[in-house]
Amino acid sequence: MKILIKIIFFFLVFICFPVYSQTNIWDENPSESKKELDSLLTILPYSTGKDKIPLLNRVAEIYWPINPNKTIEYANEALNLSQKFNDKSQEGLALINLCQGYLFNDFYNKALELGLKSLEIRKKIGNDYDLAFTLRTLGWLYYDIAYFDKALEYHIETLKLHEKIGDKQRIAYSYNSIGLIHERKGNCNLALSFFKKSLALKKEFKNKDRIAETMKNMGICYRKIHELDSAKTFLESSLEITNQIKDDHNKVDILNELSIVYLMLKNYDKCYSLLKESRLIMNGLMDTKEWIVENDRIMSDYYLAIGDYKNALNKYKTYDLGKSEIFSSNKSEKLAEMRILYEAERRKSEIKLLEQQRNLEAQKRKSLLVGSILLVIIGILIIVSLWNNIKKKKAIYLQSERLSKEKLKTQSLLQENLEHKLEFRMKELTNLALFISQRTSIYGDLTKSFKSLNFTDINQIKKDINALIKEYAFKLNINEDLQKFHTNVETLQSDFLFKIKEKYPHLTNKDVQLAVQVKLKLSSKEISNINNISLNSVEISRHRLRKKLNLDKKENLINFLENI
Repeated sequence: MKILIKIIFFFLVFICFPVYSQTNIWDENPSESKKELDSLLTILPYSTGKDKIPLLNRVAEIYWPINPNKTIEYANEALNLSQKFNDKSQEGLALINLCQGYLFNDFYNKALELGLKSLEIRKKIGNDYDLAFTLRTLGWLYYDIAYFDKALEYHIETLKLHEKIGDKQRIAYSYNSIGLIHERKGNCNLALSFFKKSLALKKEFKNKDRIAETMKNMGICYRKIHELDSAKTFLESSLEITNQIKDDHNKVDILNELSIVYLMLKNYDKCYSLLKESRLIMNGLMDTKEWIVENDRIMSDYYLAIGDYKNALNKYKTYDLGKSEIFSSNKSEKLAEMRILYEAERRKSEIKLLEQQRNLEAQKRKSLLVGSILLVIIGILIIVSLWNNIKKKKAIYLQSERLSKEKLKTQSLLQENLEHKLEFRMKELTNLALFISQRTSIYGDLTKSFKSLNFTDINQIKKDINALIKEYAFKLNINEDLQKFHTNVETLQSDFLFKIKEKYPHLTNKDVQLAVQVKLKLSSKEISNINNISLNSVEISRHRLRKKLNLDKKENLINFLENI
């Protein structure tokens, strides 16, 4: 009887569940995955040794979206067995399963560590499908913590592998992933080009849920660049497909996005009905905190648009509270830890590069030393054999020495020039701020001039307007200067921005912006002109900033910021 059971078991393992390269669990039918999971859990107790590893890995993989803790449990067992039997392929799979489990639980540093180990193993094995999957997972990890450049690097590498394999479906997924990254980076036009490529490929396979997803992403991009008719078309098309496949989770997200479009179109009744429909669907779903928070935010904007300020305020308070609960201090600490880890890795790479450059310089110096010795030997031989030319050789030697000194002097001047350049850039930034302030004052003067015009005398009005035109004949664009100013601030004050955000994470973006402007020693009036706010608002903001930084009344704010 035991022999019969064993024969049946091996038949199920190798016929019904063959070993294959890792697929994406999101590409599979949930009901089919559930049936497969039930079957695997039935035969798993009868499996032993090396034959048990692929079953454990497959169970761990199916559990990703269902129960990440189960993923970690089964993947750990698969990892131990694969290391025991020296099965590198299954070890790489177990590591990426663990990476996914910890990623779902927001343990980013642990997920990164395991993902990189899987990447190292899979690079050695050389299976392009598995390698692409690990790269894609690491790409989403960096996407979650908003390191979009690093995420883009991994997803582009994944796309190259998918193109090498010739898998059109995965190429479409990579296009969509890269589009999402560009959208988060604020380049919606570039994102749309990738979404269009993705949609064209997905339509070939008639994968409705994937088509709906890309259409939704395109609708969001069009909304962000204020092409509202296109945004409405794509979001409503996505909603129609979502209704056909009965995907309530994606439908909630689409309804929220579509309500924003109708709000921008000032169709307030439609906006409200979409928000209510979205909220009603959420009541029947689990894990909807983020959607509820987004729904509350849009509802607050809706009430504000129709002039119901009381409900707008109440909804905003609800949204703010919900947002705080989602982005808990625990998750903030994990994100900060992950960002520090990433910066440490980046600095480690920079140090390694500097060491390589230093070694190269050492080799150059060694070559120069050998060359110098050879020159001295040749010089001695020439002096011995051609005594008559000794004065000429001496002159050459003195010339070489003079050139060496000039070279050192040139290097010193270059260093001094770099320091002056940095100082100049800082002064340029301050001057730009003052320039913006002056231009804002000019606009104020222009407004007063227009208010003082005498509209009773038409001829006099023409003369006054012509005079104003001559006086204000130049064109100003404060928004562009402001953008340039803030861009220069981010470039030149990057170390200060990183330190103050790390030391005082509770500061808002406006607090940090004010801190930079105060550090640049701008006056309150200049700050008010730059930010187009009243002088009183600046003073209140400075007082609040001092309070958040726990400064005594006697402490100088500028000195404090300069020492951060």
